[in-house]
Amino acid sequence: MPLPGFTVTSIDDVPAMAVTSLITVKTIKEPTPDDPSVIQWYRMAPNATAGEDLHHECEHLYILEGEFHDGDRAWPAGSRISGKRGSVHYPSSKLGCTFLAFFPNGLGKAD
Repeated sequence: MPLPGFTVTSIDDVPAMAVTSLITVKTIKEPTPDDPSVIQWYRMAPNATAGEDLHHECEHLYILEGEFHDGDRAWPAGSRISGKRGSVHYPSSKLGCTFLAFFPNGLGKAD
C-alpha cells in the first residue's frame, strides 16, 4: 500500500494498446481533475514508423532501450527529447526502441 497522497501503478498491470501493428502503448498515468498529466510507455518494433506527430501540448520523451528516430536524427537509450506545443516530429525506429512519454499538461486535442 502506498503512502498517503501517492498512487502506484505497475507496468505489468496495464494493458497494451496497438497504435499500429509495430507500435504499442501503455498509459501508466491517466489524467485526473486535479492533475492533467499523462505518462505513457511505448514500444516500437524494428522498422516502426508513426508518421507526422503534431504536439497539441508539450511532450517529454525518455528513451529506455534501443534507438528512437524523430525525423532528424536517431537518439540512443538515455536520451531525453522535449517538444513544445505546436512542434512536429516523425517518430520511427529502425532498430526498435522503448520509451516513456510524459505530457505534463495532458494530451491536448486536435483543433
